[in-house]
Amino acid sequence: MTEAEKKVREYLAKIGRRGGITSRRELTKSHARQMVAIREAKRAALKAGKAWPPRDRKLLTLSQSSLSSFIISRL
Repeated sequence: MTEAEKKVREYLAKIGRRGGITSRRELTKSHARQMVAIREAKRAALKAGKAWPPRDRKLLTLSQSSLSSFIISRL
């Protein structure tokens, strides 16, 4: 491998590493809890024979009180 190829290879590795680091997202606890609550709501709806997603998307919104009661019921 020539010196120019080595430098190109190092450069591509450097920008690839930087892109991988910046593109990672961090999941907050509240967002993770909402994702779990939606997953559990989907599971319960399908088990009950209801359509998923619900026809009225407003029913899917989670309030803080419903989310906290859901978490407490799971403990």
